[in-house]
Amino acid sequence: MMEFLLEKLFPDSKNLPIWAEAAEFALILLIGWLMWKVMRVMVRKVLAKSTLDDAVHILIIRVVSIVWWILILLVIISKLDFINIAPILTVIGTGGAVAAIAMKDGLSNVAGGFTMLFTKPFTAGDEIEIGDTAGIVDHIDLLTTQLHTYDNKVVIIPNGTVTTSVIINTTKRDIRRVNVEFSIADERQSERAKDIIYQAVKGGKLFLKDPSPKVLFKRDDAYTAVLNAGAWCRTEDRFAAVEYLREEVKKAFEAENIETGYRRTDVSTLR
Repeated sequence: MMEFLLEKLFPDSKNLPIWAEAAEFALILLIGWLMWKVMRVMVRKVLAKSTLDDAVHILIIRVVSIVWWILILLVIISKLDFINIAPILTVIGTGGAVAAIAMKDGLSNVAGGFTMLFTKPFTAGDEIEIGDTAGIVDHIDLLTTQLHTYDNKVVIIPNGTVTTSVIINTTKRDIRRVNVEFSIADERQSERAKDIIYQAVKGGKLFLKDPSPKVLFKRDDAYTAVLNAGAWCRTEDRFAAVEYLREEVKKAFEAENIETGYRRTDVSTLR
């Protein structure tokens, strides 16, 4: 299309003076810029109708932009009489192969970025664990994934590392099960303690009735009997729900003169 326009505007472009060639190159850039504006609007409209993540939209637009301007550059070079474009393309191809070997780690990060953007194991705002690192995802770029920890430290992980690691997405599901362990000193009070814990869960507005909560006798340690409370809540309420249950059970145990030991908490997900 661009070649057609240029032939109509400059039918004798091979014999133009230098100033006219400069004007032709400026016109090529202008036409290329205008066509890119139109193309970008069209690409965005197509992407808006897709189910792809916003991060994928940005990536696709960037890639299309790079390819487009490379083509514009090749059109300009092809207009220069004193430059043969064939050797340039050969050099570009050879250089690309050498660069690919030298930048294999970088390319693996790019491949990892594409993989994550299309498979979407997590998106911005998700809470994830990758190896020993846990935090909230800020954004996913072509080369790296950035997240911040719960104490607000910024962590940048190469995408190649992300895609070859086990990823735990702790907020992918809408509901979560919280497991809270309570230890009592006297095993003879375990049935009463189980009832107190169960009533605390039932009375908590943050807990869901379905799936139903469970309070089980887990084990008998040397000095304590351990009870486990498993209750479901919305994912965003999980920390508040655990704190509520701890406080309510503590007050109830004190009122009933039930002596407690240590407690341990963990959170599971519905699969």
